[in-house]
Amino acid sequence: MSPDAGPASACTLFAAAGSRVEGGGTIIVKNRDRSPRRSALKFFAPADGFKYLALVPADTPKDPAVAGINEKGLAVVDALPGNPCAQEEYPGAIALTQALLSRCASVDEVLACQDLFRASYPVFEMVADGRRMAVIEIAPQGQVAVKVSDQGVLCHTNHYLDPRLLDANREASSSSHIRYCRIGRLLSRQTCPFALEDFLAFSQDRHDGPDNSICRSGSTPTETRTLATWIVAHPAAGVPRVFVRITNPGERQKIVNLRLEPALWANGLKEKIFR
Repeated sequence: MSPDAGPASACTLFAAAGSRVEGGGTIIVKNRDRSPRRSALKFFAPADGFKYLALVPADTPKDPAVAGINEKGLAVVDALPGNPCAQEEYPGAIALTQALLSRCASVDEVLACQDLFRASYPVFEMVADGRRMAVIEIAPQGQVAVKVSDQGVLCHTNHYLDPRLLDANREASSSSHIRYCRIGRLLSRQTCPFALEDFLAFSQDRHDGPDNSICRSGSTPTETRTLATWIVAHPAAGVPRVFVRITNPGERQKIVNLRLEPALWANGLKEKIFR
């Protein structure tokens, strides 16, 4: 499957864990930014893996999921390098987000999947369960850098951050750097623990204008803008809550906000969301 790639791709990812989350646990967010295309929710029930709910590109149905949560409570979100490699450079590369969602029950299991990292095209993955979070940077030539934590905050946009991978930044992306600095500032200046509503507010931040904000509106009808927001709050004790806002061009805004009770995975999630 081809990555949801192209020069217009851009996203903002951020997460918090431990004492930085109200009541403990984790919160993880993805803003999906693209040139005007549609997003959708899709329920997957692979015969040989975990069930999962995912945010997918609706106009290119063969493209892989860009965010999701599985029945074990593992949340995965991704972003692409600002100047992604051409698809033909990675023939046979796996769709890593979907592979992790279908095969891994926890952050620890994700970190054990070095074979999947090596089989992926270049991508940034952020993952979280009820205890820990991690960001994985995958660069060309199979280079991988991982940062994992059970406390504090993480954020990422569309350029490599690990000092060992800086050479993989093919071009400077002013928007990526502006959004990274802005989300870092928002996360650092709040002293009290975060709630889902705080992260929802951050995802709507328009501080830096139509083309450089965390929530982008696009300065022209064809410019990149924020098409969807995906948030999972996973308490240390309890079931995850998922909030999704989809703003497709020419359509009414769609919001999904529910707690993923175990019974929903067994017999009701697909019907509850897609009825």
